[in-house]
Amino acid sequence: MEKKTIIITILLALVTLAGQAQKQVVWEKPTAFIGSSSVGFGINKVELKPTETILHINARFTPNYWIRFAKGSFLQTPDGKKYAITGGAKTSENESDMQPDSLFWMPESGTADLALHFDPVPLNTKEMDFIESYDEGAFRFWGISDGKTKKKTVIPDEWKNVKYAKDEVLPTAKINKGTATVNVKMLGYKPEMGLEFYIGGFMPLGATDGYDKFFKFADDGTLKVEVPLWLTREVVIGVQGLGFTNIVIAPGQETSILMKVTADVRPFVAFKGYLAKTNMDMADAQNRFEIPQFGMQTYRKVKDCNTPAERKQCLTDLFNQRVASFRKAKYTTAAKDLLSMKAENDYYEWSRFFPRNFSIYNIDDNGKVYMSYEDMGQKMAKNKDLLPVSEYFNYSIQYLNEPASPCGMAFWETYAHEDDKDAKEKNAYNMDLRRIVMLLNDRDLSKSDADKALSEMTFEDCKNVVRDYLAEQQRVAQQLASEEHVFYQKYDDVAPENILQTILERYKGNAVLIDIWATWCGPCRAGHKAMKPMKEEMKDQNVRFVYITSTSSPLATWQEMINDIDGDHYYLTKEQYYHILEKYESHSIPTYAIYNTRGEQTYKSIGLPGIDVIRKELERAK
Repeated sequence: MEKKTIIITILLALVTLAGQAQKQVVWEKPTAFIGSSSVGFGINKVELKPTETILHINARFTPNYWIRFAKGSFLQTPDGKKYAITGGAKTSENESDMQPDSLFWMPESGTADLALHFDPVPLNTKEMDFIESYDEGAFRFWGISDGKTKKKTVIPDEWKNVKYAKDEVLPTAKINKGTATVNVKMLGYKPEMGLEFYIGGFMPLGATDGYDKFFKFADDGTLKVEVPLWLTREVVIGVQGLGFTNIVIAPGQETSILMKVTADVRPFVAFKGYLAKTNMDMADAQNRFEIPQFGMQTYRKVKDCNTPAERKQCLTDLFNQRVASFRKAKYTTAAKDLLSMKAENDYYEWSRFFPRNFSIYNIDDNGKVYMSYEDMGQKMAKNKDLLPVSEYFNYSIQYLNEPASPCGMAFWETYAHEDDKDAKEKNAYNMDLRRIVMLLNDRDLSKSDADKALSEMTFEDCKNVVRDYLAEQQRVAQQLASEEHVFYQKYDDVAPENILQTILERYKGNAVLIDIWATWCGPCRAGHKAMKPMKEEMKDQNVRFVYITSTSSPLATWQEMINDIDGDHYYLTKEQYYHILEKYESHSIPTYAIYNTRGEQTYKSIGLPGIDVIRKELERAK
């Protein structure tokens, strides 16, 4: 009887412990895909209790700026049920209080630990999403899980057993104008994620604007992009918050990519089509060799060297080690060549411009390397003797001037060809390709200068790229000349010191907002978008909007962009443009100035001060 009592007591104890265990479930190292609007945030821990669910969040954001979680925020489980946010009270001294819908100001450190409380999700929940709202810019964390349970990726039938070539090589660079097709399938995609696929990081031959574009996924997680190209190119692809890689695409060729929503920064599942194995290898190399961290790796290697000779040897050793590692990898010849070009450009850049590169990097108290461009002039002056370079720096290219080198991104990024006196003799075609870029980026290129440059080029197909560009510029110029609110070359003969007054004379009796901008300026474009509603409100009032840019804005791009910007548009010479900026004591754009009906300046701002401020100042100027 006594033995039976002991057994019953033990069983009751076990039941009690089991019941207590079910009172709370803790995910100590949860994983999640942090959406593109939530980059810089992470989830430290998740507590599932019978009475509430708590997300412990680490926020990294600009010091002294605010963040806010809306009171409509919720957790959502796979069955579609929603669990509302209930508060933001801290649960330990390491956390900070933050109530829904209230502003939380980031501390000087730029990091803060927070606790978000919700109605309780079931204790057996294995996955959930956090959604502030579906509005643009709202916080969203997808697929929050315990970090232990591995989610099986279901591969579509057409992607099962993808066969890769044993080896692939880069093609010899040859101009072949056409379109590269890129197809993407995203596994685990939900339409409410609103993800965008990026292709860019390069300047197409024959263009003067970099190619950097985002494309929205269809509801089924697919998209198709057509990229105009003149020759095979290495480009950057990826999705913010998931990961990026470099791949090779080509005119007339198709590339298919299978991706997945994941928290492990390895979103690329498989490739098919053009150079598929090479593209898969490049995706692997991003993580395996930490390609994006090359600069920081180099800094760590040289920071403790004591003499210029030691620094030079460190750079040489690192370059050789990188190339040797690439060559040992089970990658295609094409991938190895692309990576070797990247390594050589890093080596050249540090050898040639050591003080500048060294001055970019710093180490914090925890030994973490970070980048900062503050006080660059002072730091470069301090570091100028760390690795002096003679005025006549000579460099002999190893990988960056081969017949296939223009397929690689590093070929177009490097300046090594300027320091290799034998570069043209080694590969004249590559030099003609590089000359195309130099000519097209000369915004003040005259016809006589263009003719002279063309006569110095060797290959007719390269000359034709320049001729096509010049013909297109002429066509655009003729079209602009007939447009009523566009002033292109109409004031080129006005002296820089008189150009501003000449423009203002046209608007006497009106309040005027002058917006100095450029096509490549993101904040400028954001300002245009933000002002649209205000301009619509004022369209029947005596207010004129005047937009001023210069030759730094590619003409065709400017023509396309101003179609969506109501107002008068001036395309000035470089000298006129900078004279106006000097008058406003401005060294950056956008710069705004407001004039009253008497032509007197009443307001100026470098950067957009806010639409309410602009509206108030225009009302005052009327």
